[in-house]
Amino acid sequence: MTRYLLPLVALAVSGVAAGAMPNAEGVVVHFGDLNLDSEAGVVSLHKRIRNAAESVCSPLDMRILGLRDAYDECVKEAVSNGVAAVGNSKLTNFHANKRV
Repeated sequence: MTRYLLPLVALAVSGVAAGAMPNAEGVVVHFGDLNLDSEAGVVSLHKRIRNAAESVCSPLDMRILGLRDAYDECVKEAVSNGVAAVGNSKLTNFHANKRV
């Protein structure tokens, strides 16, 4: 079975972020090479999801305070949505306990 995360799209983002990104595109995160039964695999997938979220939300990555807040919220929600889409309990637990 090929494992991959469907396109990670920042559609469930706050109105400010979604309004600022009318041409939001998705990013496919592949993880068929990872063992999600291992901590290393879970950590690696979480990092890939975060990197994809940052890429999708990058139009909001500005020094303007209001947009920076929108960027941070966009990344947070995109990562949460990506983790939920994978549906792996170890990844979900790692994400829930991550402090960064």
